Formats: sequence, structure tokens, C-alpha cells
Amino acid sequence: MNDTIVAISTPIGESGIGIVRMSGGNSFPIAKKIFVPSKKTKINWSSSFKIHYGWMIDPESGERIDEVLLTLMKAPKTYTKEDIVEINCHGGPVPLRKTLEVCLKLGARLAEPGEFTKRAFLNGRIDLAQAESVLDIIQAKTEKSLQLAIKSLEGKLSERIFSLKKKIIELLSFLEAEINFSQEDIEFLSKEDKKNHLNSIFSSINSLLEAYKTGAIYREGVKATIVGKTNVGKSSLFNALVQRERAIVTHIPGTTRDTIEEVINVNGFPLRIVDTAGLRDVKDPIEKEGVRRAYSTIEEADIVLLMLDGSTSLNKEDKIIINKVKKKNLLILINKIDLPSRIDKEKVRSLFPEESLIEISATKGTNLEKLKQKIGQLILKKSTPSCDSLLINVRQKEALQFAKKSILRAIEGLRKGLSEEFLTIDLQEGLEHLKEITGETVEGDVLDHIFSNFCIGK
Repeated sequence: MNDTIVAISTPIGESGIGIVRMSGGNSFPIAKKIFVPSKKTKINWSSSFKIHYGWMIDPESGERIDEVLLTLMKAPKTYTKEDIVEINCHGGPVPLRKTLEVCLKLGARLAEPGEFTKRAFLNGRIDLAQAESVLDIIQAKTEKSLQLAIKSLEGKLSERIFSLKKKIIELLSFLEAEINFSQEDIEFLSKEDKKNHLNSIFSSINSLLEAYKTGAIYREGVKATIVGKTNVGKSSLFNALVQRERAIVTHIPGTTRDTIEEVINVNGFPLRIVDTAGLRDVKDPIEKEGVRRAYSTIEEADIVLLMLDGSTSLNKEDKIIINKVKKKNLLILINKIDLPSRIDKEKVRSLFPEESLIEISATKGTNLEKLKQKIGQLILKKSTPSCDSLLINVRQKEALQFAKKSILRAIEGLRKGLSEEFLTIDLQEGLEHLKEITGETVEGDVLDHIFSNFCIGK
């Protein structure tokens, strides 16, 4: 924490601007040695949130490295609550690397993944739940998931946790008073009041655990696998949904030999569309592996899009595939409706509910919007989105589950008539688990694991 850290905070490559960021007590002294203003003007190094135009130089040789904008941000009103210097270079790998190197030569240390955000947490600017939401913002795949991540960064999840902790502390104070002043002429909580308090806490935890289910869909998306026999039009549908020629399409059976995956936006949810090899008996070892992977993807899928060829009759291959997927969350797509129909639609309808059946033309784009609407409806069945939705990650969910178990033990102990001392133990344990979410009590190795998932420079 006493080191001055530095990192390139923009992706490596060619762009208009690239940023080198430095944080720590030695940031300003280092900047003084490597920055020369364009005019012979003196910089007020005690001023904050000022941008200066000039040149980045190598202090040993005096050689100019790049034309830059230097931003000075003085502690404590910064991202890390430390002195921060940001150097806006031209966005090429060479000027960025050389700027980084001169900072390192003068005593800065290369930042670890997520170390800037870790310092923001350790210095008390944000809590751990807010810190984790920064990663959710970076990794957001849709506008809705971005909005939910921003709510967490604003502290909405932390507020809910604070409210829960307040309820537990309030009940603990009543129980402690009853333990310590049982001989006094004081009116204590009745058993029914204690039960109501515990049930309220339990209900609040359950509400957050329900929010996790929706948040997981917004964060990770839903997996929809397109399956069917060869030449049924799977790759054509895949390309139409992702709106680019991602999969190779030919009339030759077995063209697709591996699974291909892309993410699209459906009703604000990330939908992971997977194209698969045509399902049939094959001898070619490569195509055989493709078929094996297709079946494996079906098992993992949240939604299966079963494609049937409307220009041909149902055959043995179709029936085998239908039996393989009939227990999955299904949408049945009768493709090629732009061609003369030869499929027995009544037979298909007898096998599946009417509402799961959609007639499409993947090549003409017919009814693809209807298909997206149907997929959106299936996603909504898996979640309970609301204006109160929050992004809750796996670590936070596990802490909530442990807290829930502690409260359940307290409820059971009250039912059995256990003394207040036992109830306070369970409540204290539940409180500690909730503190883990906001980082009030968290092990160092847990912190290291959390921030290791961040990119360097954030």
C-alpha cells in the first residue's frame, strides 16, 4: 500500500488515445521528472484536477517520448484516495510502453490486476460489493446488465445489506438486554415478537437470493443451442440471429463440424447462441467428434431450438433427435417455409405444445423477430426481473446462504425454547456473513482472488 503503482489502463493496440495511470505518494514527484510543459510555464503541482499539455521525456537522455496530456489528481478526492497521475499518450504500443518504462525506472511498481480498485476499497472510498460491481460494469454484455451493475456501484446492494445488518443488530440488542438485565423490571420482547423479527430477517435474505437468480442471467446470459439433422438450416439461422456470416453455410452435409458460439441481446438479456453439427450416425472421426460435442452442448443448454426441415417429411433422424431433446426447454422451428411444404405439421403439433412451434425461413428472415420474442418469454420464466433487481455474484450469494442458515438455526432454536444466549450466537454468525459481502470482515486471500479477475490498470 506504500508503493506507487503504475499501469497501462487502456487495451494494447492502435487507437487515438492510450492512458498510463499512476497512483501513490510518489506519483507527482515521478511526473515532475518525466513531463515537460509545451511552453516555459511553471506547473502548480499542489493543484488538483488540472490538465497540462506537453511532452513525455526520458529523464536520463532527455529524449522526447510522446506528446501528451498530463492530468493531476490530488488525494483524497480521487479513485484510490491517493495522489493519481494520468498520462494521455497517443494510443500506440510503443509510446505507451516507453512511458510505462520511465515510470518504473523512477521507482513506481507495476500494478497487479485490479490493484487500483483494491486500493479504493482498502482506503475506504467504496465497499467490497461496490468494488466487485466495477468488474460487472466492465464485463456488461447488455444495457440492462450495465444498469444493474451501476446500481451496485451506487451502493444499492450495500444499502440492502446495511438494512439487514441493522435488523439483526436491533434484535441482538433486545436479546442482550434480556440476558444482562433479566432481574430488572423491564418489558422484554415476547416470543411472538422475536419470531416476527427473525422471519422478517429471513424474508429479506430470501429476497436477495431470488435477486441472485435474475442477476446471474443478466451477468452470464442464457444458453440457447440450435440442433437438428444435417442441412436443416442451423447455420443459416445462427448467421441470421448474430447478423453476420459467422458460420459456413453450404449444401454439403456435415459442413459444421464443431460448436460455434456468439452472444446477442434479447430483451436486455445476453443470449449465448450455439450452432452445432448436424446430428446423424457418422463414421468420419472429425464429424463424429462434432456430433459428440453437439450432444454435450444440448445437456448444458437452457433452451434448445430444435430445427425441422419443412420442405421434407419427418424421417428417422428427426425422430431420434426429438427423443433426445423432448425433456429440454424447447422451441420447435419448422424451417424453409419459403419452399413447398412436405412436412406433416399436424404430426409435429401432436408431439409438442402449439405455443412452442414457430414456422420460419432462416434465409429470408421470416418470423425471426417472433422467434426472439418467444426466446425472451422463456428467459423471463427463468427470472423475476423488477425495478429492484440487483446483480449478486457467487461469492455474495454464498455469504447470503450461510447467513440464511444461521437465521434458520435461530428460528429453530426459538421454536425449541432455547435460551437467548444460543439465539445471539446464531445471529452474530449471520451478521458476520453479511459483513463479508461489504468487506468488513474478509480474508486477504479472498481479496486477492476477487481482484485477480480484474484487468491490470483498473
